[in-house]
Amino acid sequence: MAILFAAGFVLIGLGVYWAVSSSKTSSAVALSKPSANAESPAAKPGAPVHPLQKHIEISGIRFLEDAKKKNVILVTFLVTNHSPADAFGLAGNVTLWSNTRRSDEDDQGSFSFSTDLKGYASKELTVPLSTNKKAVELADWQYLSPDVQITAPAFSGGSLLPN
Repeated sequence: MAILFAAGFVLIGLGVYWAVSSSKTSSAVALSKPSANAESPAAKPGAPVHPLQKHIEISGIRFLEDAKKKNVILVTFLVTNHSPADAFGLAGNVTLWSNTRRSDEDDQGSFSFSTDLKGYASKELTVPLSTNKKAVELADWQYLSPDVQITAPAFSGGSLLPN
């Protein structure tokens, strides 16, 4: 009887190990496949990358319902300039994704912003969110990944950053 129980426990342990290892492999494969929908329109091959792109960060994302307009969702966020260059007329488009980025369902919405921002400075902004979801359907702040595409200030191939 002890041998049968021991063999049963070993089989159960092997089954659990196999189930866990196969789910990790399948989720790793699913996450490594690039989704055509997850691609940002401004990030297409051959499109020039704005010199401030890697220096601008969007964080502190919060959703609010507009008190005056019932069906409008506002997004409050912090835009940070990590470069020494002043970014007057800074503008960009932000797409919010839930952390999984597996399908269109993970696209939470998008918004555009514009502001003036000195070097090494940050500013809190509030703008309307363009989304098909209701406020209660949006992912919580800790599950959001912003995809930022800087659209202004204009540059002509040179660098906006000081040497």
